[in-house]
Amino acid sequence: MPNKYKINQIQIGNNTFQTIIATTSEGKLLHIPIDELNSDFQQFLKDVVDNGLTCVEGADVETEISYVDARKLEYPPLEEQLDQIYHSGIEAWRTDITKIKDKYPKSQVGVSSISPLPEWLIDLTSS
Repeated sequence: MPNKYKINQIQIGNNTFQTIIATTSEGKLLHIPIDELNSDFQQFLKDVVDNGLTCVEGADVETEISYVDARKLEYPPLEEQLDQIYHSGIEAWRTDITKIKDKYPKSQVGVSSISPLPEWLIDLTSS
């Protein structure tokens, strides 16, 4: 069974760095710097050329915000909410707010998905 690799993104301040996490055929985890002189990185490049991109997975990225942040973005400004209560009553306001709360339930948390592979890696297999 060939090694499996995952691109890892690390955010330090305003800078994003990439490393590679490898799961070896023996089940060991290796953190590999992207460095041409590193022997593990050289093995990674060889495995990608030999096996294709199927042995690599992109980095995890957050694609969905928490329910608190999602609700905050959708709630009307407080002044509009008070105006609605004054003109239409508390039940009309409650109906509109409940729609937003139902749309973004408390069970919603930030969700991760997999980002596309970096261009430099795709270019490696097309040459």
